[in-house]
Amino acid sequence: MIDLSPLFGRENTPGAEHLAFRVFPKTGTERWMLDATERFPWHLKTWPRANMRARWIYRAAWALGFLGLHLPSRVLSFPIAANSPYAQLRTEFDRLGIFLGTPGPNRKIVVYAGRPERSVFVKIPLGPASSALVVQEAAALDDLAQDPDLAPLVPRAYRIAGHLALENIDTHDTRHAALDLTELVRIHDLLERRSVTVRPLSELRRDWEAETGASEAPMKCNAQITAAIEGTREAAYAFLDSLPQDLAVPCYMAHGDFTRWNVLRAADGSARIIDWELYGLRPRWFDLVHYFVSYDLLVARIPAAGVVMHLGRVAKEIGVETPEHGWWRQVGLYLACHGLYYCSVYERQEDPYPQAVWQLSAWADILRMLSMSDRIEN
Repeated sequence: MIDLSPLFGRENTPGAEHLAFRVFPKTGTERWMLDATERFPWHLKTWPRANMRARWIYRAAWALGFLGLHLPSRVLSFPIAANSPYAQLRTEFDRLGIFLGTPGPNRKIVVYAGRPERSVFVKIPLGPASSALVVQEAAALDDLAQDPDLAPLVPRAYRIAGHLALENIDTHDTRHAALDLTELVRIHDLLERRSVTVRPLSELRRDWEAETGASEAPMKCNAQITAAIEGTREAAYAFLDSLPQDLAVPCYMAHGDFTRWNVLRAADGSARIIDWELYGLRPRWFDLVHYFVSYDLLVARIPAAGVVMHLGRVAKEIGVETPEHGWWRQVGLYLACHGLYYCSVYERQEDPYPQAVWQLSAWADILRMLSMSDRIEN
């Protein structure tokens, strides 16, 4: 079990109240917690439902809740300090569910806190890297709230129990569902218009290398993940080395993790966008490319060649398939930037998720395809 003191307070705090929690799943690495007195699975409010399987499991869990039943779990007791964030949330909200975060340097606890008229997600960082990301997200949301075009698409931010709390925008008129390409391009263009700039490739490379130079020492990973990390780094640097280092790269302030599970669709078809913690300067089309690549690799499990074909269809549909538009070069820059960042994350992650090797290998394969292709114009 991870250190829960940032949420529950110190274990030896005098007067702490002991509460029983259901811990999910019943065996293996803990992912969620729920007050054992809760009838319904509020913790699953933190679970993105980007595919049909996830939606059916979610619905099944809620159906069981009406019968007072839960998915398999184990019950453990924890002391809750009176001044802890969890104790403060209990006084203000009557529905709480805990997501224990994804292992690694960016790990944070996310608490769903709700009452009939209001619900939020409270982010509680567990280390320096996740603290920096929470600060970055708060700054991004503050900036975007000033933009009349983007403000309606992002959650409002608050401070609750001493932490960043985000408005729950997954309401009755929004849901996890794919956006059409027109809306995806519109979101990209809104972000690009307010922040478009040009940077030489050499400067971008320096920034990316600084971004991935985490202070934490790499974990001792198994041979398979180590080989995948090394292969992705090698492919990323080979692609970057193949381009002129003074190349002027069009960039913009991108969401940074624009995935099917971070972008919801409202009733009118427009986007509602969450998780802005990776907001930052990225090559043009970064968010649009990431939207398709992340789903194709992590959910649909499409091989690298199929992902390239899909991206080719996207480029044709939006009219940027010819070399002068630089689409494939921007795809390669997206993969190099994103791949280098996650190589650093995964090698500092005690237990990388099973799809990490598949994802890293696919990124490397696509980069090699692009490096050998005549579609890249320098």
